[in-house]
Amino acid sequence: MKQNNVLGKILVIVLLAILCFIKAPEKVYAGELEVECVLYKIEICNICGHDYNSKMCSHTKGITYEGNECTPEEMKYCNICGEDMRYCEHEEGVEYGGVECNPWEKCNICGNNYYDAGGACSHWKGNYYGGTECLPYEILVCSICGDNYWGGDCPHSEGAWYDEGYCELDKMTICNICGNNYYDPNGACSHWEGEIYNQIECSTITICNICGNNYYDAGGACSHWKGNSYGGTVCESNTITICNLCGNNYNDPSACGHWTGQIYGDTVCETSNRTVCSVCNDWYSECAHIIGHEYKNIAYYFYIEDRKEQITEDINDLGAIRNNENNEYHQDNKIYAVVEIETNNVNDFISAWDSIGIYKEENDGVYEEEDCCIYAVIMNMHGTETEISNGVGKGYSLRMTLDDINDLERKPVQRLILLQCSAGNIDYVGENVASSFARKVSGKVLAGDKEVHNYKVKPDDSNVKVKIYYVENQKFYTTYYADGRGWYQYIYNWNEEVIRYEYMAPPQIDNMYRIYQLIKMLNV
Repeated sequence: MKQNNVLGKILVIVLLAILCFIKAPEKVYAGELEVECVLYKIEICNICGHDYNSKMCSHTKGITYEGNECTPEEMKYCNICGEDMRYCEHEEGVEYGGVECNPWEKCNICGNNYYDAGGACSHWKGNYYGGTECLPYEILVCSICGDNYWGGDCPHSEGAWYDEGYCELDKMTICNICGNNYYDPNGACSHWEGEIYNQIECSTITICNICGNNYYDAGGACSHWKGNSYGGTVCESNTITICNLCGNNYNDPSACGHWTGQIYGDTVCETSNRTVCSVCNDWYSECAHIIGHEYKNIAYYFYIEDRKEQITEDINDLGAIRNNENNEYHQDNKIYAVVEIETNNVNDFISAWDSIGIYKEENDGVYEEEDCCIYAVIMNMHGTETEISNGVGKGYSLRMTLDDINDLERKPVQRLILLQCSAGNIDYVGENVASSFARKVSGKVLAGDKEVHNYKVKPDDSNVKVKIYYVENQKFYTTYYADGRGWYQYIYNWNEEVIRYEYMAPPQIDNMYRIYQLIKMLNV
């Protein structure tokens, strides 16, 4: 366990307790989907800090590991932020959005979180962060300049005297993830509000955890409100009762028609409980997400060269609903960012598919990778019942057959929108593009039965009965409609190993949908 100054710990706990009673003003938006804060008890392993009953913990009660006996403690944790409820600002029974805005105090001198109780390093040896295991290592530090004596830019020599003093080496344990002192007892910020440091008085500002701006800036640098959600999904595990005969949700009468204890053929209907991850819609035991952690909702848009204008307006649309609270799809389609990838050949497409699931974001000029929620993948290119391509005009440099799609790696995609013609032709169920992709995602696929058309809607177009939401400088927005029998949803049943499809929307030209309306079809 990390050693922290006891007095510092007590002060931090007192400060956190005080902060829990300070409430920032909250905005309430009509029609928002809310997540209710409820409490659940889990056993926390005293060695690794994970849920003792999860796959993240490899220890056994009563067994001693490196001198520490494994003795899990039952603690109450919040289902929204995953924090110990003693230090969590949520209140049981109060509803919050899917991503919580949780401002923190920033020290004006060192720039760190003023109330960070975790110390300079918040990682734990043996735990994984973004796919990297925390494995602290020791270095020898110069007592004069504080630099790594063997691996840094230290100009001093051990055992020599300098104006600053005698050069000797001190051992320091360094975290391999953040590079900080793993056992720093002073915490991330060692200053005290009101004290003077090098003629600068220490004061604090409240920083928004979403935009990084001063939460109380009168100039409006931060437009967020504490407790509201902005473009993310918190990982929760939802228990589903599974029927052993059909593999469907036993409590959903439209999916399962069996009764427990009854005999069907030679098999008795029995049920078992399974947990599903709210981030990727996959079985929680098989997914990479951690309960209580928030993952940014990212949409990936694959397109071919001649669809650039369309996808630009689609991305404008997705940005408009994120920032426009008056748009009725604002809450349902809260996407943090859209990653657009041009896929003009097979290699580009496969590379793009392999890349989804990790979101790269610039931080002080450096691109950092982090796990995300694959909220949606959109594909805009040519297609038939059995392939997708960039068309004969481009020499079919992109041509993915059903065999090629079947060779792709399975991904935790919540929603896949196929804008290719005939990808969801229901005469080819099980052997069409939508069916092949349904086997490659954990969520649902939306595709048109026959040709998929796009239609540009301009502000003065009185023939289109669709509410108009624009972003600045947006000249038009694109709508889509499918011929034949309209739009269909595809999903792969892993227990029965069959493709199921469901009618979603009619084919008439009067039923034209914007990109976020197509995404919402898969919310049901």
